[in-house]
Parts: sequence; C-alpha cells; structure tokens
Amino acid sequence: MNESWQTLSEEILDSNTWWSHILRRFRTPDGHEGEYHLVRNDGAVLIVARDEDGRFVMINEYRYVNDRMSLSVAAGGIEPGETPEESAARELSEESGYEAGTILSVGTCGSAPAIVDETLHIFFATDLKKVGEHDGEVSEVLSMTASEIDDAVRDGRIWDSHAIAAWYMTKLHLGL
Repeated sequence: MNESWQTLSEEILDSNTWWSHILRRFRTPDGHEGEYHLVRNDGAVLIVARDEDGRFVMINEYRYVNDRMSLSVAAGGIEPGETPEESAARELSEESGYEAGTILSVGTCGSAPAIVDETLHIFFATDLKKVGEHDGEVSEVLSMTASEIDDAVRDGRIWDSHAIAAWYMTKLHLGL
C-alpha cells in the first residue's frame, strides 16, 4: 500500500553546518491536514574495519547528548561535495588513524525515518594501514573480535543503533 501524503508547503526553520530543521504542511489521502517537523542532512557513513588478524577496529567516544561513553564504529557526516566512499575513507582515517586499501559498500539504511531524512551508508574496510593517530573527539581506538562485539551489544556497551545496524549488516555480508 502506497498512500503518499501531499506536501502543501515546506519551510526551513533553522539550519546549521550539519542539519536543517524543516516544517512541512501536508495533506493525507483521506484529506486530513497537519504539520510535520523533520531533520534533513546530507547523510552519514559508518565503517566497520577489519585488520589482518581478523579483529575489528572499534571507537570508544564520549556522547555529550547522553552524557556517556559510546562504543561504536568509525562514523561521520558526508561533507558537501564528497561521495559516501570518500567520506568513509576520511572518517576512518580521522577517527581510527587507519587507511583502508579496500572499502566496500555493504548497504544503506534510514537513521530514524519518522523524523530524519538521513541515509546511512555502511562500509566494510580491509587492508588496513596505520597512518596516524585518531582525532580529538575519539577517546580510544580498540581492537575486538566478532564475539567480543556481539557481547558488547548484548551487555549494552554498544548501545548506538547506528553501530548495531552497521555491525549486523556487516555480519550478513561476511556470513557470520
């Protein structure tokens, strides 16, 4: 069933470097009219990187909004003019200090489709080479096995839904 809502108007209420707050007036197929608030951005990338020993590069960083640490994968926003692949290479290097010889797309998913129009581009990176240190926003770069990551999802150390989705899609890609 595809019953599209008609957009009557759209207004940008606020905008910054990373996202815009949009107000839309709409009409549903049954004639109901209302307003809908959403966030628009240029999308983001998540990179699950595996080293030559078969271990995965994980990122531990502080999340201000939730006032807690977040164990995750390298990730970040797509900058204007960048392709998702270019963004993935940049973010992996910035957040982990690794450069990947191979970066493969394993899929996309919606961030929070009820309120954000963001597309998450998920990549699997291999053939890693240490090229530097991580940037200041990352607290720690860790190396974990697949079972350690699964345990971290189970016990809540990995609680970021984006990281969980990226891990799951990568596991499907790898047949784990």
